[in-house]
Amino acid sequence: MNLKNMVCGLSLIVTGLSTSACQTDDLKFTRAGSAIYTIPAKSGHKTGLLSNYMVNPDCSGGRTPDFKVVTAPANGTIDLWRGSVSPSFRQGHPQQKCNTHKVAAVGAFYTSRSGFVGTDKVVISSKAPGSDVYSYITVHIDVTK
Repeated sequence: MNLKNMVCGLSLIVTGLSTSACQTDDLKFTRAGSAIYTIPAKSGHKTGLLSNYMVNPDCSGGRTPDFKVVTAPANGTIDLWRGSVSPSFRQGHPQQKCNTHKVAAVGAFYTSRSGFVGTDKVVISSKAPGSDVYSYITVHIDVTK
């Protein structure tokens, strides 16, 4: 799976992060309005969990949130990533012209420890730049061989 497809395909997951906000200064508790997802993964392979980018009408990139691991997985690691991607708007979308532009993006990737098979869980918070509002997402990861 290439990064562009992962970021575009998983950006819907992160939509829950930006729309189900809850205000708290304690990152140890998941609050009402949080999102919960289940994602499949292969043992020992890097798997995209979350991503976020914003494209303005003029094709410039918007500000990306800060991701923070609130609860680390018991059987793997999380890599938080910042970089740039090219959006992938469908034919006829008003921002299709932006598909050739690079925009800032953030993502979270999971890699299970080698040989682990079973269910793992991670909780990640997202905070919009300049905001004190946090959103939380719990991801259950079904790891197979």
